[in-house]
Amino acid sequence: MSDEGTVWHIGEGSALKRRVRIETVGKTFVLFEQLWRSEAYFFGDLVYRGKEGESHVFGLDDGIKARPKWKLGFKGDIPAELVSLLPRAKPPLLSNIGMIIIAFLCLAIVYFAAAS
Repeated sequence: MSDEGTVWHIGEGSALKRRVRIETVGKTFVLFEQLWRSEAYFFGDLVYRGKEGESHVFGLDDGIKARPKWKLGFKGDIPAELVSLLPRAKPPLLSNIGMIIIAFLCLAIVYFAAAS
């Protein structure tokens, strides 16, 4: 379905980034490598984690088992056939500038409260 060079996966047990092929079956998908095949995952269990370099990264949150290291990444653009199946990319609620403004406001509150 998608180009092998653009899809990568990091499993639970290792930090090795593998290039994989993704195959969809209805609302599920399976990852394939040369001599390895993953279990089936639901697209509804994916959570957008943000961008890492040039890649859009998704995590897995199925509500059953904690998988903090599990990642599925798409280098460059997400393939057109998967855009409607994957969760939408959400920008962060607070940017770096927003965090700096909040920090200065907190410092000002503490400073003026201590001066009183």
